[in-house]
Amino acid sequence: MDQNTVVDIRSAVSGDAEQLLVLRRTLFAETSLLLWEPAEFVSTVEQEGQFIQRIAGRVNSLLLLGLAPSKAVGFLAAIGGERNRLKHSALLALGVLREHWSQGVASRMLSQGIAWAPGVGIKRMELTVHTSNDRAVSLYRKFGFDVKGTGWRASNPYWWDFTR
Repeated sequence: MDQNTVVDIRSAVSGDAEQLLVLRRTLFAETSLLLWEPAEFVSTVEQEGQFIQRIAGRVNSLLLLGLAPSKAVGFLAAIGGERNRLKHSALLALGVLREHWSQGVASRMLSQGIAWAPGVGIKRMELTVHTSNDRAVSLYRKFGFDVKGTGWRASNPYWWDFTR
């Protein structure tokens, strides 16, 4: 991909449902480092639209899209807690198409998400990342995330949980 490709970052709107669906299907197919496996992601355009609306309707949640001229190339979801005791916390999910790695897209989305958080009362951001995902681990550490713990799963035994 051309290093000069302009990628705009903005909040997702209902009309982005098809682009988000295509993006997420592509992401889950091109890497095994995300939590979803391709076969288990069976969302429809309508469901993606509902997902976007649900997030947009919650003050403590955010869905950003990274948009190149012809398609969505990345997303960041910050899902705020629903219970009163968890409303200060958000769970993060971040993905960028491989062809756009090392172009600052993930950094820009994460920076926007972190800047947004205090204004809506988010004091804690959490995520899970596979320990072998060196790019992601480096990115999260660069933004001040700390390892909260590690978990084990038979098929992918090394996951780190980060918090900021």
